[in-house]
Amino acid sequence: METLSQVVEKYLEANGIEDRFFADFIGCGRTKCSLWFKGKKRLTPEQLRKTHEFLAGKHLKSLDEIMK
Repeated sequence: METLSQVVEKYLEANGIEDRFFADFIGCGRTKCSLWFKGKKRLTPEQLRKTHEFLAGKHLKSLDEIMK
């Protein structure tokens, strides 16, 4: 079974999204996120919630949001 960090890495790679965009979205410093991907740090409950939102596509903007 894959860890959440492995799933996120695959998602980012498959969609051409940079790690720093993900880190900014969940409110995680890049160093901490890098360590999380390596299994050396844990995310806060809020960062985990935001990670699940990210994987659900909440980071995408609708055309209406872009055109405003």
